[in-house]
Amino acid sequence: MKTLLGYENSLCRDFIRDHLTVMAPEMHIMVAGTNRECLQLAAESSQLSVVGLDTEMLDMDGVTGLRQMIAQCAGLVPVALIGPLRGGSDLRDYLAAGASGYLPYSLGTDALLAALQMVAAGEVYVPVEMMAADSPITPRSQGWLTGRERDVLNGLLSGQSNKEIARKHGLSEVTIKHHLKSLRSKLGARNRTHAVCRAIELGVAEDSQVVA
Repeated sequence: MKTLLGYENSLCRDFIRDHLTVMAPEMHIMVAGTNRECLQLAAESSQLSVVGLDTEMLDMDGVTGLRQMIAQCAGLVPVALIGPLRGGSDLRDYLAAGASGYLPYSLGTDALLAALQMVAAGEVYVPVEMMAADSPITPRSQGWLTGRERDVLNGLLSGQSNKEIARKHGLSEVTIKHHLKSLRSKLGARNRTHAVCRAIELGVAEDSQVVA
């Protein structure tokens, strides 16, 4: 997966590049410090899978830099924005301008990798905190997971299908779908992939995996 990331902060650029390279050796990661440099790298690169642009780069100029990158890639490469948590109105503006998601600085490296993979696969990653910034979602405020919801989450984290999860626990696929729907609701996730991202982001994944 060829990934282009623009970060205004050089420490962030180096840290993210080095950690993602260790976590996912199959990824080819290019980094830059300005949108102009990102545009140049995109012009010189073929088969880009995903682009992430820091909204705080000095030459981003709001959504202008986003539109420039989308045009440079002829709309064929998903482009997500990176930055601090913002209000829902900002998110709507970004999505309306063509962003394929928003990756807040608060994401850990595991969650960032999952979010980039999700965007590269054609999904849109949106942190729930930005959809309802006045009421941040946490595991406690949404209600802790039941035992079956943890079973389903562990299955998702292991890459299992609904059928495989059902077989493992002696349940029907309909029952698994019911628990998955409840799990997604508690995590504020739109689909299976987003549920994994949210679980990692909120620290629920580790809690789930240690429960027998």
